[in-house]
Amino acid sequence: MKTKLFFPLALMIGAFSLAQNQDLLNTNWEITEYKSEFFPQLLSPPMTGQNSSHFDENSQNFVITFFNSVYVDVTFSGQNVFTTNNKSCTLMSYPYDNGQVDQFFNLLCSFFKAGTNYNYYVQNNGTEKTLTIGSPTFEEIHFKEAKLSTNDKDLSKYSFGPNPVKNVLNIQNQTNISTIQIFDLSGKLIFELNNQNSKSLNIDMSKYKSGTYLVKINDNKSFKIIKD
Repeated sequence: MKTKLFFPLALMIGAFSLAQNQDLLNTNWEITEYKSEFFPQLLSPPMTGQNSSHFDENSQNFVITFFNSVYVDVTFSGQNVFTTNNKSCTLMSYPYDNGQVDQFFNLLCSFFKAGTNYNYYVQNNGTEKTLTIGSPTFEEIHFKEAKLSTNDKDLSKYSFGPNPVKNVLNIQNQTNISTIQIFDLSGKLIFELNNQNSKSLNIDMSKYKSGTYLVKINDNKSFKIIKD
């Protein structure tokens, strides 16, 4: 009798976990607030820039962007749990306010720590999805489903390679790419191209040291590359 009860329950739990993962992976997210013991409810400050985060299923990399970006390599380690393997953050200064955006982003950057388990929960009421990620120290980041503009949707159709790259990195998109920025893992901006307005760009990576770099397109889409 116990076996008969357990098997349907296991199927229900498995189906729920699968649905949670699919909602997490297939949705672009917009940060709404940060919560902790010291900040019971800190709403995201007004900002001119990208507030759209996504999970890259191919590389298992969660990119959280609020003007700057947090790159978190994760491994799913249980039902509604992922473990962070490492993280890196870009560190540009937001020039249009008195430091509120930079302060808010610093909280997002410090939220993730390597080798730590985080719980997540996706709620879908049929008209809107929300995501909550919680840390072991009772901090939370809250998201809602991002409504992407036409340009944002076009940027989801980009490609790049080779990766790892030794000499020339090629980036292609279905619409024009106007800006490319490359950061090292310390968050330092090491390369920038503006006003390109091209659907295909080649970037000479031969002069850079071997390692991992963060690439941002049009202040919107972000990804990691490895330099051999």
